[in-house]
Amino acid sequence: MKKLFFIGALALSTFTFANTKDEVKENKQVVNHENTTEVKELTQEQKQAIALYFRWWSVAFINACGSTTTVFFQSDNPDMSPGFNDELAYAVNSNYGDC
Repeated sequence: MKKLFFIGALALSTFTFANTKDEVKENKQVVNHENTTEVKELTQEQKQAIALYFRWWSVAFINACGSTTTVFFQSDNPDMSPGFNDELAYAVNSNYGDC
């Protein structure tokens, strides 16, 4: 009886889950994207706000080849703070070997 139940359950699962007669219908919709880009000039107040938001610093140093390299880096930390010094050291160390 157990063998008959097992064979019946196996047959039922095979015919139920492995049925591939249903066709899969793909949803083919054409999507039209119109890219319209409008460029506007920034006002002076907006330019100043961006300059305050993105604080860029530059540092000039002598690299491994003996020439002077100027690197720009961004820092939102106050000047001479530990965070600023870490970002300055990273900018110099990551560009020291570039000749």
